Amino acid sequence: MRKLPALFTRFLAGLACLMLAACFDIREEVWIHRNGSGHAKLNYTIPQSALLLAGGQEGLQAKVRELVASQPGIRLDAVDVTTGNDEAKIEVKLSTDSMLSLVDLQESDAFQKLPNAASNIAGTVVVKLRGLDIDFTRTVKVREALGLAVLAIGGEDRANRSLEYIIHLPKAAKESNASSVADGGKTLIWKSTLGEALGKPVVTRFRAGLPIPWYAHVAVGLLLLGIVLLVLRIRRKRRQRREDACMVDL
Repeated sequence: MRKLPALFTRFLAGLACLMLAACFDIREEVWIHRNGSGHAKLNYTIPQSALLLAGGQEGLQAKVRELVASQPGIRLDAVDVTTGNDEAKIEVKLSTDSMLSLVDLQESDAFQKLPNAASNIAGTVVVKLRGLDIDFTRTVKVREALGLAVLAIGGEDRANRSLEYIIHLPKAAKESNASSVADGGKTLIWKSTLGEALGKPVVTRFRAGLPIPWYAHVAVGLLLLGIVLLVLRIRRKRRQRREDACMVDL
């Protein structure tokens, strides 16, 4: 068993530092492709006053770019911060050529130096490989992250604020604890209110086939072709020996 980060965990943990003082909404949507690549669209709503911690809109965008630039293999495709009604809406689009480039980020020195509160919002991910299947579990501890700030969250915010995590898989999941499923089992959706997330950790779990790059499929195909040709050659030689034996008997 190996501990791995959630998709773009380092970025999420850094951004989480801005959300610890008040209520928030989270919506993360991740696409994992057949060739092992992936991309994500991350949306967060935080109090506009929280932007002051990052130096305003420009300061936050700069921090996002810095966080992503520090991670080899991850690209920042877009970042947008808008404000209105005392709220700030943050949208970030990321992509990677290989989901494997995210391995071991959670064990990096930079991640280890983050506050526990930020780590709890980003979540802890455990991945187990079972043959060609992958067991994925992510645990987000909102109450632990917010600490005493929980006392300031009213009933309306607990009911109306939400956390939503969506994962699009290349093949239908074999098992999951998703709140709902779409696209024949390939899209998994976990959604909870802030109140529910404060009551117990948010756990997203699924088991699915491991994405295999196209060149791996080609390699397997060539291997199977080689085996077939080898079997045919052996059979041909055996048939030839039997025919030669018959000629000797005659």
